[in-house]
Amino acid sequence: MTIFLKCLTALRPLALSLPLALMAALPAKAEYMGGGYLSDAYGCEASGWPAGTEMVRARLNARQQGGWTSELVLNFAVGGSNTYRFRGDVTRAPRWHRVEGAVVWGRFYDLGGRTQIRILSVDLAPYTGGAISEHSPTIRLRARIRNFNGIQGCAVTATLMLNTWDQPGS
Repeated sequence: MTIFLKCLTALRPLALSLPLALMAALPAKAEYMGGGYLSDAYGCEASGWPAGTEMVRARLNARQQGGWTSELVLNFAVGGSNTYRFRGDVTRAPRWHRVEGAVVWGRFYDLGGRTQIRILSVDLAPYTGGAISEHSPTIRLRARIRNFNGIQGCAVTATLMLNTWDQPGS
């Protein structure tokens, strides 16, 4: 029994350091949740939608600082359930990116590759610009969505406030 206890005592530093080493190998990331609103509709009038400012919920898995792909998910309910998913760097850029999207409005509609998003701005509170890091507790994100809700030529702006939820003290 004493040999067994000596072996356990000798392995204790390894048992304590292995989880820390594995955690250090994980990519840097931050998880954000929050919401905001959709506004500034353009080219949607013929469809009669959206009719003003609409609430939106959002979740951001910001993994880009670790060299991985970030994911932004928008969800809103206006007459049905709408979900958009953007995978890529969440940084201000002049180019448009494809969005995966689906709408449940009486039945399921896949938006295909028609809907696109462009990140207009990413600001760290107190809105000084900058890049997202795992130490950023609050960010404001603005994005333009075109061919919104699958409507050709319809565009809206999403303005979001997102807070970390997986960090200690958040």
